[in-house]
Amino acid sequence: MKCYIPKYSGFCFGVALAVEAAYDHIGNSTFMFGEVVHNPAVISDLAGKGLGLINSLDEIPKGEKANVLIRAHGVSADTINEIQNRSLGIIDKTCPRVKKVHDIVADASGRGLDIVIVGTPNHPEVLGIAGWAGTRTVVVRDANDAEKIIPDRLFPNKGICLVAQTTQNEKKYEEVYRYCSGIFPYIEFNDTICDAATVRQEEIRQLAKIVDCVIVIGGKTSSNVTRLFEIASEYNSNTQHIESFAELDMTKIIDVKACLIASGTSTPEKSISQVVDHLKLFCLGNGKGFELIRGKT
Repeated sequence: MKCYIPKYSGFCFGVALAVEAAYDHIGNSTFMFGEVVHNPAVISDLAGKGLGLINSLDEIPKGEKANVLIRAHGVSADTINEIQNRSLGIIDKTCPRVKKVHDIVADASGRGLDIVIVGTPNHPEVLGIAGWAGTRTVVVRDANDAEKIIPDRLFPNKGICLVAQTTQNEKKYEEVYRYCSGIFPYIEFNDTICDAATVRQEEIRQLAKIVDCVIVIGGKTSSNVTRLFEIASEYNSNTQHIESFAELDMTKIIDVKACLIASGTSTPEKSISQVVDHLKLFCLGNGKGFELIRGKT
């Protein structure tokens, strides 16, 4: 079996910074405000080492001089203000690309534009982005969603500001823009999809066509991993989304000659290596050869 790993795999820059900060502050009266990254293996390891996880500031004992670690997804402006008002320390590891979206939304909203966000409703990143707007905000998943939701909302004549969750599917974002262009007199379109997500999406589009199966590794709640799984499935019906090697369905791999292992920006290298090792043992145990090819594009 030939096992391909794309050029871009493992943590992206923003996630790496947030995870590194989490490990650096273990045992330092620090709490993760929500999962620092949507990957169960990483969160389990951090929790096992003693890093606290909270989903509300009220979970921090009153009077405790604690630090709050802001994850890569970012948070709303109100949450930042509340942390400061409680005299808690802030370790802000919001991804720089996400922070840029916050600035775009705050500026456009300040000029009276309503905001349309293309992303997953109730995802932490989307909630954080919406929390920097002072005007009306609408979240849509795709063009079909936009057609159902947008006509029922009132928007100012000034127009709208259009942004996307940084891990959004580029094709879906463009489809929403085309729909909005037909109904709004003015749109400020912003290319907010992260390059780290875009290049992985393009890689998987190209590579999924030339292999017998695709294995996408990453958290089931991870937006960027879900996007990769959706795209891979469009081009290859033999696609699996797993969080760890233990979830592999080996019955779908028995006759495979070429396999692609893709991973999200929130997937640690350790998880990738474990899947590779498992496949190698499986091949050797069944009298099949195994060749690992990294950096395939």
